[in-house]
Amino acid sequence: MKTALLRAGVAALVLTTAVSASAAGLLDHYTTAWSVAIATPEASAVAYNWDTHRLMVTNDEEDGNFARFGEYDMNGAKVADINLPGCLSLGSSQCDPEGLTYVGNGQYVVGEERYQDIARISQTAVNGTTRTYTDLSAAPTISVGPNAGNTGLEGVAYDRTSGDFYAVKETGPQTIWKITNADFGNETATISALFDIGSLGLDRLSDIAVLSNGLFAGTAFGDNLLILSGRSQVIYELSQTGQLISQFDLSGFDALINPLDEGGKFEGMTLDEDGNIYLVSDDGDGRNQSYLVKLQYNALAAVPEPASWAMMVGGFSLVGVAARRRRRVVVA
Repeated sequence: MKTALLRAGVAALVLTTAVSASAAGLLDHYTTAWSVAIATPEASAVAYNWDTHRLMVTNDEEDGNFARFGEYDMNGAKVADINLPGCLSLGSSQCDPEGLTYVGNGQYVVGEERYQDIARISQTAVNGTTRTYTDLSAAPTISVGPNAGNTGLEGVAYDRTSGDFYAVKETGPQTIWKITNADFGNETATISALFDIGSLGLDRLSDIAVLSNGLFAGTAFGDNLLILSGRSQVIYELSQTGQLISQFDLSGFDALINPLDEGGKFEGMTLDEDGNIYLVSDDGDGRNQSYLVKLQYNALAAVPEPASWAMMVGGFSLVGVAARRRRRVVVA
């Protein structure tokens, strides 16, 4: 009986702590797990592939007709080079793939900043550890907005529970788009702005992530969005109506990703199925180093609120009372 009541008390402790975690906001439950230098310069986006459990990282500067990406394992070790041909087919402006998201079945959607297009790509060839993906000139493409130069589409995320996409425009103005009814076969979609994010005072938007694809699906967090601003050195958790729920301060990484004070900053963000966040930083003006950083999700990390502490104490009190009663019975 005493053991059963003790288990009940521990269960109450776990339950109340979990409830407290929900009340605290999601980003209160993250700590830095590791950071590794990566061999993809100008890293600007990262996407988690839930089929292979790999991370693909974009390089936002073309090499002639190619964009050169890298694929990494979940510990940050590079496992493949990725070629994305067709940059010269886009037009007079440079190829600038700033957004990336995985959509399943080996396919990704890449976001091109200057032309503000999203294109669906998949692997077409393998040569050792080098893999080639769809030529951009042949990739099915949906236009999200008009040409915007170097202030356009910075990030894209796919919600596999609904089939919707979300995207962010860096500035001029800062915009969060919801992209529904995406039909890459006909290259059409319904595009709408979610809310005015300018009032939050961020210095440019860098990327967006949804919380509905893994651990948080169906939870109180599931419909929320994460917004990354590398220049403001922060991640915001926002509701889809624009309510700020929690935030994670990234300023402590500045000495790592920008030691030369030449513009190194976080540019890309994604989540794995366990809720862990992965960030990539660019190398600024080219003399810093690109990094991949993992932020670990800790479900019980937040300090319980006063009401939860009271319930926890009450749970342990019940265990103590039961133990005393048990001792009385034995003495008698």
